[in-house]
Parts: sequence; structure tokens; C-alpha cells
Amino acid sequence: MPELPEVESVLRCMRDEVPSLPGRTVLAVTLLSDTVVSDMKASEFTRDIEGFCFSDISRHGKYLVFTLTDGSGRQVSRYLIVHLRMTGRLYLVNQEEAIQRHTRLVLYLDQDLALRFDDPRKFGRVWLVDNPYTVTGGLGPDALTISEQVFFERLVQYRRQLKPLLLDQSFIAGIGNIYADEILFRAGIHPLTQSGTLSEQAVIRLYHAVIEVLVEAVAVAGANIDGVFKEGGFVVSVYGRSSLPCVRCCTSIEKIRVGQRGTHFCPECQPREVNR
Repeated sequence: MPELPEVESVLRCMRDEVPSLPGRTVLAVTLLSDTVVSDMKASEFTRDIEGFCFSDISRHGKYLVFTLTDGSGRQVSRYLIVHLRMTGRLYLVNQEEAIQRHTRLVLYLDQDLALRFDDPRKFGRVWLVDNPYTVTGGLGPDALTISEQVFFERLVQYRRQLKPLLLDQSFIAGIGNIYADEILFRAGIHPLTQSGTLSEQAVIRLYHAVIEVLVEAVAVAGANIDGVFKEGGFVVSVYGRSSLPCVRCCTSIEKIRVGQRGTHFCPECQPREVNR
């Protein structure tokens, strides 16, 4: 599943590469799935987005937020919000490029461009709203930009196992299964550790592991796990490496289930004890 670094890579591609999305106007819409648009009919989606211009792109956690402005000069804004879920992909392509088997939505733009949303497993979702907080309001602070103070203040409110807590998007937004394992390994903390047992030093280690891992992953366009996000160059240390030697100490990586999620860790580098 695309997590924060992969979604950030999509944002930067749409915003910074040529051709770029900002400044493009939606001329027409083709919807090829009944489920891709949430909370409104296909006819309403088409009516409410045609004629609007992409003016900005941002991200909160795993959600992409596209700001659109009305081309009539009335200063009306709408927000196209996209969650890629497990296999969703966004492409800015030439209009002549053929629609693929798994294409779910196409926005036809000026300059003969099109924004295409492909999703083999049909889990991805798109919203068109007047206020982005109707979709993202329940999320915690973004994991890439959260401050150390805010991280500490939020963490001390919980008494939960760390792996499920890091995956809880209302606690901190953007971390999924891959990066939760990598963060805990980087911090030297066992995934079953209760958050309430962490010392101040361990919390600081955990916070810096969050930032370091995500910054490193963003710099190389995320991870390429099972070919789902082919552009990614982030090399994992523990995720998916069950029974392989630890990159630090050569102890075999173990895999357990925590909160119904497969979880990888090094029993030597991440001992299950009170973290001081």
C-alpha cells in the first residue's frame, strides 16, 4: 500500500515535473467505476468539477488534497481529495494515451492532458468537497511535519502497544505497515512495547526515527515492495525479511502478528523490555 513517502512522491511528480498539474482546467470527465467517487453521484461529480482549475496540491498523511478554483472569477474553491489505498495510481498523461483495463476515472484537461486514476483492486477513493476537513478532519498531525513537542504530548495520552498506535491515523497520519516496522527497528524498540512504558529518551529516539525514516524514504520516492510502487528506492531493514539476517547484528528477523498485521523485528536489536 502506498504510504506517506509514496504519496508525497506522487504529489511532487504532479506539482514539479513537466507537464505539471497546477494551472490545468478540467474540461470533461469519464467515470469508469461506480465506487471510485465517494458521497456523491457521478452526475454531480461531473457537474461540480468541470470548468474548475487545479491551483494547488497538498498532502495530509496518505491523502492527496487538490485545490480547485472556479474559472469564472467568483473565487469559489473546491477540493478533490484522493486516497490511493492499496493499488491506486495517478498519472498525468496525454489525452491520446489509451485508457487501461484498471482505469477508474479520467479528468480531461486543457493542453491535451488528462489526469487518470488507475486502481486494480478498486479500493481507492475520490472525494469532491467544499471543505477538505470533512474528509481529513479525523486525522492526527502529519507524520513528516509533526514537531517533537506535539509528538510527545500526543504519545503520553495513550497506553497502547506501539505498532498499532503508529498505524492509528488519528494519532499520527501517514505511517503504514512498512514504515512502522522500519521506524521501530531504527529506534530499537520492540513492536509490542506499551507506549506508557517509554522513558523520555526512548520517546525522543522514536520521534527522530519517525522523521529520519520518512525523510530518507521521501528522498528516494518511497519503497518498492512487491512491485506495487515501482519508482521507490527505499531499502527496508526488517519489513518482509522474516528469517533473513539483521542488517546490524545478523540475528534472524522474526515475524509476528500485532493488531492483525504482519510485523517484522530483530529480537536482538529490539528487545522486549522497558525502554530506557
